[in-house]
Amino acid sequence: MARVLHQPQTRDAIKAGIDTLAGAVIPTLGPLTGPVALDDANRKGSPELLDDGGVIARRILQLDDRDADIGAMLLREALWEQRQSCGDGTATAAVLYQTVFNEGRRFISAGGDAMLLRQHLEAGIQIMLAALQEQAHEISSPAEIERLALSVCGDREIARTLMDIFDVLSPHSPIDVRDGGRDLRHEFFLGSFWESKVPSGIVFEGVAGERIELKNTAWLISDFEIGDLGVLVALVAGLYEAGYDSLAIVAKSFSEQVIAAQGANKQMDDFTLVYIEPTGLVDEQEAALEDLALITDGQVLRTITGHSPGAITPDMLGASELAWLDRERFGIIAGAGDEETVQREIAALERRFALSGDSRQQELLRSRIGRLRGGSAVVYAHGSSESEMRYQKDLIQRAIAAIRSALLGGVLPGGGAALLRCIERLRENYGAGSAPQERAAGQILIGAATAPCRQLLSNAGHEAPGIVVDKILSGENGAAYDLRADNAAVRTEEGLIDSAAAVMSAVRNGIGGAALALTVDTIVHRVNPPLAIEPGGLPSSTDIGNIELK
Repeated sequence: MARVLHQPQTRDAIKAGIDTLAGAVIPTLGPLTGPVALDDANRKGSPELLDDGGVIARRILQLDDRDADIGAMLLREALWEQRQSCGDGTATAAVLYQTVFNEGRRFISAGGDAMLLRQHLEAGIQIMLAALQEQAHEISSPAEIERLALSVCGDREIARTLMDIFDVLSPHSPIDVRDGGRDLRHEFFLGSFWESKVPSGIVFEGVAGERIELKNTAWLISDFEIGDLGVLVALVAGLYEAGYDSLAIVAKSFSEQVIAAQGANKQMDDFTLVYIEPTGLVDEQEAALEDLALITDGQVLRTITGHSPGAITPDMLGASELAWLDRERFGIIAGAGDEETVQREIAALERRFALSGDSRQQELLRSRIGRLRGGSAVVYAHGSSESEMRYQKDLIQRAIAAIRSALLGGVLPGGGAALLRCIERLRENYGAGSAPQERAAGQILIGAATAPCRQLLSNAGHEAPGIVVDKILSGENGAAYDLRADNAAVRTEEGLIDSAAAVMSAVRNGIGGAALALTVDTIVHRVNPPLAIEPGGLPSSTDIGNIELK
């Protein structure tokens, strides 16, 4: 038989799991905290140092206590959604989730109605989001970018580096974070690039650095399976006669005979032939081909629409003055695409990005916008050990994600001050004339709005968080608290700031997730349940019908 757990044991078990996972994530809240060390028996080498609440939650796959594990996995899902959508705010979401659930559980245990409480909590989310939106403002200077990065990573050198990068690039521009040395550094690259692979390394033989420069290049952009050597020879001959110096063929696959012909072409000193295969999922490959066609003023030739390698005409091909290719990616610095057409496509993609609520679709759209705009950067993290290098890369990547969301959605006063400013609006909506369930929801939300600031102060070792909270609330609108200077009268334009999108998402994920968890009435345990490695559910290949219930 399946093992079934009923109330009140259900909420007690969920609380235990939430408290356990939140206890691992909440210590990362604030700029004056240190990393969490993760020891995994399956890992080799030094422990993993993490300062990212979403990644910490992701690493925790299962608790030994199966009852408590339900609560931990509910919180894990909310934190990973926060991490995927905004890159920051996971610790804030964990504080909100834990506070709302624990206070809501206390009210329900005293006789409150869980479903009515959930409804009022969800209504309160909208009140808080409206109050936060009123406080938000756009980033107006590079200095604000630096302050935002500093609030996320706590490292002034990283913050200044990212300020330099985003002062040049757009919010959607690709930024790669790689292992470096003992010093933090960064560099910029012109043009657009795509992830790809080459079917053969013949073309790199004798090339210094395994990077090929392509000048005056024709581009064949397709989903073809290139196998007819005669067609290829005719195409190369025609382009050579037309004055091109190189041909880049983007296709699904290449036959061994065609690849061997590339080796023969290697003997030509004045013409270069390269083969490129797109990588990624199907929609990513399709997007890559469309963007390449726009930038080179070519066509995407597809088998399904009747195109074939034997019927290629010169007007179907794209062109570029300068491009490059290595084993993992290729790029175009000067394509022949029409600038107005590219700009119209960018505008359309930005509108789709603003309307999309799907994190994966947004990531794909961001990649396309950044690619079409052109320009990218690489940040080389610094560290004296493997653990430190991973930790620095994680800090940089989270700060990049936070800056992106802030440049698109604005910023709020940091240090939990923006949430504190929601309290007045909550009190107005949950006054003495409200029904008991509504008043209870209002008090829970007021406590939740206070909790992140209190926890941040506690993490920093402050002995009297309540006094500081009162100072912030009694100060003029926009006042925050500077942990480093121990000053509660810092204005928004002087102190740390947070991404508005991250804070608002934390409210939705933290409070909304906890409100839903409060309504869970029964837990059913299965024998040998499948383990979901990734937050978001079981692998698609899992056969639920074969899981035994006893």
